[in-house]
Amino acid sequence: VSFCGDDIDVLKRIKVAMQTSYYHISITNDITGIESAVALKNGYALGIALTIGLNQKQFKNDVLHFNSQAAVFGQASKEMYRLLEYQNALSLNNLAVGFGDLYVTVYGGRTRLVGILLGRGLSIEEAKAELRGVTLESLVVAERVARAVKRGIGHGILRREDFPLLLHIDDIITKMHPVNIPWDAFTGEYF
Repeated sequence: VSFCGDDIDVLKRIKVAMQTSYYHISITNDITGIESAVALKNGYALGIALTIGLNQKQFKNDVLHFNSQAAVFGQASKEMYRLLEYQNALSLNNLAVGFGDLYVTVYGGRTRLVGILLGRGLSIEEAKAELRGVTLESLVVAERVARAVKRGIGHGILRREDFPLLLHIDDIITKMHPVNIPWDAFTGEYF
């Protein structure tokens, strides 16, 4: 876990008071970076969970197909990197905290459930109805971040082709598009 705040001395005292043999705490004064990294993981975990639902739908079983999850995790990592960079909050610590949180969120909780339901073919409204009463912050985060990215694209600051996963998730949530992961948009040439 990472604690963030302006006063490093206070954070150090809190760390000493709360750290245990199984609860390990890093501290940072990069509030924007940490808060952004842990919020971003919600929308991207939903994207990874889509693959679980797609595979359940296609193969009619609960066997996990890790390659598709890994591919979407890789794309999510690229997009989170770009978003932290865009906010001038890119650091190895922020990436590590965000990716760690992304990993654990994919393997449990509400975001996983909504992603699986969407991947199985439910519409966003059907998924919300099935999870009625459950807080789905991943939907709010994905929609708001996508809105900010679209503004950045409109101003020529960001590039649409750098955010295919986020924009697809937004289309599923806001336009009721079916899940159709844009695999080809995840690939590139790297020299």
